[in-house]
Amino acid sequence: MRDKTKELLEEIKAYRNDMVAKNYPFQQISDIITRWEMKEIPQKDFLEEVEKEKKELNESYQESVRQANERNKHKS
Repeated sequence: MRDKTKELLEEIKAYRNDMVAKNYPFQQISDIITRWEMKEIPQKDFLEEVEKEKKELNESYQESVRQANERNKHKS
């Protein structure tokens, strides 16, 4: 893999590790990392797909935060 690809995977892994530390679901991002580590594809395609998946993960993360806030609201 190229340096930028490795750098991007490291960034995604750090994001996953942060999610794990905060007890958010992380299997989806682990699956993405595994899938992309196994692929040999052109750099441009990889970066486009990763940006799309990062957006989806961010939306999922925001939903997790919203649900946690909603649960905390009902506990009060």
